[in-house]
Amino acid sequence: MRKVCIAVFLAVLLASVPGLSQTWDEVISDGSFVWGEGWGRTLEEADREALRALGSRIDVSVSSDFLHTEDQRTGTSGTAYASHTSTRLSLHSCVRLSNTSRVILREGRKYHVGRWIRRDELEALLSDRRLRVLEYESMAGEAEKDLRIGDALRYHYWAYITLRSIRRPSELRDTDGRMLVVAIPERINAILSGISVKAAKNSDSLNLFFRYNGTPVRSLDFTFFDGQAWSRPVAAKDGLATVRFAPGALGEVIQLRIEYAYPGEAALDDDLGAVVSSADSVPFRKSYMIFRR
Repeated sequence: MRKVCIAVFLAVLLASVPGLSQTWDEVISDGSFVWGEGWGRTLEEADREALRALGSRIDVSVSSDFLHTEDQRTGTSGTAYASHTSTRLSLHSCVRLSNTSRVILREGRKYHVGRWIRRDELEALLSDRRLRVLEYESMAGEAEKDLRIGDALRYHYWAYITLRSIRRPSELRDTDGRMLVVAIPERINAILSGISVKAAKNSDSLNLFFRYNGTPVRSLDFTFFDGQAWSRPVAAKDGLATVRFAPGALGEVIQLRIEYAYPGEAALDDDLGAVVSSADSVPFRKSYMIFRR
């Protein structure tokens, strides 16, 4: 299925001056603009339809010839995963359009709204995202060398989500010529595979010791199942984190989820936050660990 998600943060140019309908006519007849229009019983409904129509005109849906899918389901007893391999992947993009213009063409019992953006502004946005992908990948590599494993996972994931939001993501490659749309998930899984955890009882709490390829991590974030619910994010520093279970929980079986998406931090950047919040999340099975202490 070809889908386009659009989150719009700035609306300008309301229909309040004479001759604006002629401006709209110029927009729809000028090939330098991408536009869409919508109708609805309310302004909000008409605007949503205009955005949907605009999105359908932006050809950012692409496909690739491979996919390893990891599905995640979380319940009161923990998390279960299923994985399968298919031969086709539909990558759909969620584009944040900060320079979108809006015009109200009709008000009353039925609203008519137009939305548009210049093609060169759209191309600039997508070009910036390509540069972001490469920068995030560089930052991820440096973080991994420094054993800041949480940061390494975060930058790899942000790079991957941003990569999925541009045209033809399979064209973006690393210095070795590998397609990043293939390489980044492999790098995330390789980091997750290198994480090991051991637990030791400490009075009324539990000490968790995190290592990456045998060396204590400098930083890493995770959540755990405390016997009743999943916890808030917990930070491991210099290889150590201390957790407490719910009253009555034995804590013999420990379930962890290593954090890699960091949506709160992503929201601090308008464009990245829009991409992360709008895109489908990508579950990584190896981020989930279960073991006995």
